Amino acid sequence: MIRFSASEAALEGFRLTRERPGTIFGWGVVYAVCVFVIGRLMLVSLDPQLIELTRKKDFDQKDIDQISSLLAQSWPAFLLVVVLLSALFSALMGGIYRLVLRPGEKGFLHLRFGKDELRLTLVNLLLIAFGMICLTAELAAVAAADQQGGMATVAALVLPVVTVWLGVRLSLATPMTFALHRFAIRDSWRASRGKFWSLFGMIALAVIFYVMVWLLISVIGAALIGLAGGADALANIRSLAGPAIIGVALYFFLQLILQVIQLVMIYAPFAVAYQQLHGDQPANPLRARSEDS
Repeated sequence: MIRFSASEAALEGFRLTRERPGTIFGWGVVYAVCVFVIGRLMLVSLDPQLIELTRKKDFDQKDIDQISSLLAQSWPAFLLVVVLLSALFSALMGGIYRLVLRPGEKGFLHLRFGKDELRLTLVNLLLIAFGMICLTAELAAVAAADQQGGMATVAALVLPVVTVWLGVRLSLATPMTFALHRFAIRDSWRASRGKFWSLFGMIALAVIFYVMVWLLISVIGAALIGLAGGADALANIRSLAGPAIIGVALYFFLQLILQVIQLVMIYAPFAVAYQQLHGDQPANPLRARSEDS
């Protein structure tokens, strides 16, 4: 009999963070380096005139029009950034799924970028495109509702519900693509049939747990900035000295780790959800022992 526990799956992010703190820290370093490189690539590919305009403190209408025109011309640079960021997130997602589903598989910090990660990147790009289409439709419906009312108002209310429903039904696409070594969007749709509310509850709990961690880290970060001298400490980093440098360094470290914890807290539950719905035994020996106890 297949047993799926939404609360158990939602807690997987906590388990991974507790069991693999060194791995999480390593992922944070990899994430920071890759984001820095992607940011530099974007700056190199953008029009220098656009960069100069964005550095201005006061904008007039002429500046705004010029920025809009340059942004429209810079769409290849933004597309490149989207693809590279999707590849980065897919590699980290693959590391998360590998820890849950195939912890014995080797890799640098359980990270690879092979066929599994390439498939994850393509699936994530498809999901991003789908999300953008849904968002555009919702914004168009809201705009039409403000002007016309009637059916446009109904569409503005119904479209978010439909988008959430479709998102939950497709939520197992990435772990199944990783686990089955093939594109598994249709498989995800079939696997989630009749499990909407369980999966929705798991996602809601995972988001709540992440918000709790975010609030804790934010409070600690605010305290560190306060000890370092407040907001002025971030604006004038070069003038810091002594304990203030340590406080600001710890603050940036927490922000770095928070980005990776966000991925772990949100995506690890999907791997456990697939595992339980598929009827697999836990591949993670630590989690298996905790369940038996």
